[in-house]
Amino acid sequence: MPNGIIVMKYDERSGIDIKAKYPEEKVNISNKSFMHILNLHEFSKQPGFASLTIENINFITYYSGSETDYFFILMLNMLENPEDYEVVLEEVSNIILENLGENKYIEMVPSLFKRILEYPNNNKNS
Repeated sequence: MPNGIIVMKYDERSGIDIKAKYPEEKVNISNKSFMHILNLHEFSKQPGFASLTIENINFITYYSGSETDYFFILMLNMLENPEDYEVVLEEVSNIILENLGENKYIEMVPSLFKRILEYPNNNKNS
């Protein structure tokens, strides 16, 4: 079961900006880990997925592309396959991107995380 979600934006002038994280008490990762995630997507600048393991945490990330420079990071346990979450993470990322105006997405993050938690079970039953 995923441990948390992070919405991160990168700006060349100000650097990494954590826009949202949920659940707040479970989502603690180092700046070094954020830099690893940023570097995974840096060269292509194209929307897409990447996965990695850092500090005993399994991550899947979705990068929105260079036009918006948002990163959506899902923290998984070590036994979970990141590929199992690609479809739902992209769906959730698109919902957040559609609701960036006036930061409407921030109040949506808990329900979107719940959607992610329910996804693999619903997907297996399809």
